[in-house]
Amino acid sequence: MKAGALVLYELCWALLFTVGIVRESVLDGDFLAGLMVGMSFGFSALTVRERDVWPSWFQSFATTFSGASFLSGQWWLASNGKGWQPVFISFGPGFLFMGLYSFIKHRLAART
Repeated sequence: MKAGALVLYELCWALLFTVGIVRESVLDGDFLAGLMVGMSFGFSALTVRERDVWPSWFQSFATTFSGASFLSGQWWLASNGKGWQPVFISFGPGFLFMGLYSFIKHRLAART
């Protein structure tokens, strides 16, 4: 599978999940929000299914982008007075940290 398709799957998964959770928080149980979260799981499954052909940089990119997406969703909710989402609070910083750590680890390993 081409790296571009993997990146597209990752972007779709993270953005659909984040927008779906934000939309559900704002509209209290909107059908479209559930559909978006469900579609995000489909894109996640497509990405994981192709795990054998991931480029070496893809896992770092995927976790970093997911963390940044979750944190931006939480920032939007908090700045608009909509409260806090536990999924964003717990997984946002965790994914961002894991992605950046993996990226730095690969960079340092490439130097030696």
